[in-house]
Amino acid sequence: MESNKKTVHIIIFMSILFLSIILYLTYIQIFRAESIARNPYNKRQWAIEDKTIRGSIYDRNGVVLAETKVSEDGTMERLYNYDGLYSHVIGYSSKQYGKTGVELYYNNDLLSLTGDNTVAKIKETVIGQPIRGHDLILALDHNLQKKAEQLLRGKTGSIVAMDPKTGAVLAMVSKPDYNPSNLAEEWEGLVEDEKSPLLNRSLSGLYPPGSIYKLIITASVLENPEIDADYNCTGTITVDGYILTDINKRGHGFLDLRQSVIVSCNTNFARMGVELGGKNVTQMSKRFLMGKALNGDMPITESRYSYGENMKPVDLATVAIGQGKLLVTPIHMAAMVSTFANKGIMPAPYIVEKVKNADGMAVTLAKSEGTRIISDTIADEVTDMMVAAVKEGTGKNASIHGINVAGKTGTAQNETGMDHSWFIGFAPAEDPKIAVAVILESEGRTGGEAAAPIAGEIMNEALKGVNR
Repeated sequence: MESNKKTVHIIIFMSILFLSIILYLTYIQIFRAESIARNPYNKRQWAIEDKTIRGSIYDRNGVVLAETKVSEDGTMERLYNYDGLYSHVIGYSSKQYGKTGVELYYNNDLLSLTGDNTVAKIKETVIGQPIRGHDLILALDHNLQKKAEQLLRGKTGSIVAMDPKTGAVLAMVSKPDYNPSNLAEEWEGLVEDEKSPLLNRSLSGLYPPGSIYKLIITASVLENPEIDADYNCTGTITVDGYILTDINKRGHGFLDLRQSVIVSCNTNFARMGVELGGKNVTQMSKRFLMGKALNGDMPITESRYSYGENMKPVDLATVAIGQGKLLVTPIHMAAMVSTFANKGIMPAPYIVEKVKNADGMAVTLAKSEGTRIISDTIADEVTDMMVAAVKEGTGKNASIHGINVAGKTGTAQNETGMDHSWFIGFAPAEDPKIAVAVILESEGRTGGEAAAPIAGEIMNEALKGVNR
């Protein structure tokens, strides 16, 4: 009898183990199969890659940015034609170091693993002919990318330029960068470098926004007309014992909302933030996707918003001027400012315009997607204030002759003790073709001094040839 009980227990135990294995394998097959297949360290994937001519990558005008060279003995070499210019955008594809950038995000397309290349796969199986991967046409403009890199050379930071109506990323530069062709020789130094040259600051760099965040607060003030925006600025304000000052400590005198944006008055925005209250400030921040995933075809680090609706006055004051527990990515701020350019709709940033097969046929086309954040009326009102800020206020250094530029400067305090310099804006204000976000890390100068001139040059370059 005792023996029978032991046998039953063993059968039950073995059944549970067997069931567990089935459940685990089912979970892997249903929920993890795709991520495992896409993992750059998957050896089966490299076996496939050895038999595949990896697709080429082009800019929007057909400039070859990356390609695979096949030698006479069949050896394949991945070539990056512009050294570090696209190191953070395209990334690298390496057996030793894995994959990053577009080489990773679109790996299945570049290897033609998307299920739409059946004929080529039959040829490879039957006669050993290598599969030709799909080509990528990026939204990037090579000339604009070169200009952005030149302007950022020798600095630490990021430039993101996009079409504010579609979200197409026209330029994306992060500094410092690296040469993906020299990974083996430079890897140890890159990994140990305190400036993190492998980090794509455009997508993953997190910075306090400073005064560029005042545009979000301005939109909330406009939605809540009971907030009195008129104010006599004396240069300082005290909120619950915390003293907050303007850069101009003598004060700006009497201001309305428009004038407060033009001169970027800290004390009035701090006061308005307190009057708006935690519910309004937090809800508007969340609507601009603070602390939420930003849609697009790239893995973008979520910006940080560490507050709920029950905020203390000091927190409200600091958030209203873009300080406190706020951290944003440059590409998010490019999308944020594009919201005002795009009549209140935030576009989803994308980097790949088209995927083409070996026959030149389009396999995938980018979809322009957007999310309604604010009304078109409020977007237009904020745009008018931004135009005035460039014409009359802190953003003068971003001005372009004969074109109305809309913009906002930012100077963000941080733990290094050297202020970050920001500028976000777009042009022409009446019919925007280009939006830009510039961040200079620990620059130690105001956004108007350091970032605005760079943004102006980027926008001017992008508008060359456009009917002004």
